[in-house]
Amino acid sequence: MEDTRFYSIAIRERLERRLNSDVYHSQTFAGVMRLVEEEGDGFDLAILDLCQADAANGEALDFVMSRGIPSIVFSGISSDRKREELLSRDVVDYVAKCSAGSIDLLMRAVERFLSYASASILVYDARGARSPLLESLSGGAHPFIVAARESEAMRILDHSEGVQLALIDADAGMADCAVFIDRVQQRYHQDRLRIIGYSTQPRDGDVAEFFRSGGDDFVHLPVTASELLGRIDHMLALQAHIHSLRRMASRDYLTDLYNRRYFYDRGPKLVETGLRQGQALAMGLMDIDHFKRLNDTYGHEVGDVVLKAVAKRLLHHVSNTPHMAARLGGEEFGVLLVGVEMQQALDCCEKLRQDIGDIRIVVGDEEISVTVSIGLAAITDEESFDNYLNAADQYLYLAKNSGRDRVFSDCQVARMAVA
Repeated sequence: MEDTRFYSIAIRERLERRLNSDVYHSQTFAGVMRLVEEEGDGFDLAILDLCQADAANGEALDFVMSRGIPSIVFSGISSDRKREELLSRDVVDYVAKCSAGSIDLLMRAVERFLSYASASILVYDARGARSPLLESLSGGAHPFIVAARESEAMRILDHSEGVQLALIDADAGMADCAVFIDRVQQRYHQDRLRIIGYSTQPRDGDVAEFFRSGGDDFVHLPVTASELLGRIDHMLALQAHIHSLRRMASRDYLTDLYNRRYFYDRGPKLVETGLRQGQALAMGLMDIDHFKRLNDTYGHEVGDVVLKAVAKRLLHHVSNTPHMAARLGGEEFGVLLVGVEMQQALDCCEKLRQDIGDIRIVVGDEEISVTVSIGLAAITDEESFDNYLNAADQYLYLAKNSGRDRVFSDCQVARMAVA
């Protein structure tokens, strides 16, 4: 809820571009009430000014919080007392508009909350449910999962992206901690997990050895619940900040899809995990048909509009799935499909092709349609990541030579061989 045109446009544009989120805007308290009634209570977050023409005394904040919607106050009222008052009411954050870089501060608060709010904690302790840490954790804001064996801990990490912090028992020996940390670092990307060690038996050199192994913090038990939860909050806030920086570095500036560098960094790890778990995998390579001609005819500005429109449809198809999509360069996009058999992958790409075919770009009095060609190759064995892309590229070549605006895969080759 924001009635200043500059702030409302800037905030909405940056939220949509950086978070790929649905953003609803209202200038008034009445509009906020209408949105909540129409859309239900499924909002992840509200950003509210305290004072509006029809709500001068924070009525909008009271209403939104009464519906259980987390809220960030973005207000022109700059007061330490007001900030303390609002934070005591469990407002997510308070950002003053008059501060330097206030929109940047607001974006960081939003990204920190969305990452931090969904975080859960892994406790790796051979004592399992008898771990001395669990009673203190039960008073915290984040759910925790207990693993008594390393294989169980790794399985939890494989299947739960929400785990952002691990608490690991060091009583069994620092060597076991070092092995666990090393396996985590080998299997996942560098910033997958923050790790805190703990021990009831302080030994000289343990803390230094834990840090040398790659751990992030260490606690000697017993410790007060407030200190433990404070350390956890600090680590999760650090993790949220790292994720925010990593997200910005991993995105294509124009389309907000993952960029080539991230696709080549994250893709092999997804393939390795998928093959290890026996999942079906496929690599897709998509190219916009006649894109050079489109650029030459209508200009690069229109070309950029087409790229963003295609990326938006692609992002829609992979959102809320384990699949990953990226802009690899120019008009070429990569899609790694995880957990779907070849026929399902083919159906997915066919639906994507048809959806993109419905795009219409208006240029003056003319309407431009867009088509794509897609090559799709199954991933069945452990090979170099380039090999998977090269296989998909060969099918993409066949799709273009067969008339464009189509999907070509192993299935078509098999049918052609039978025919």
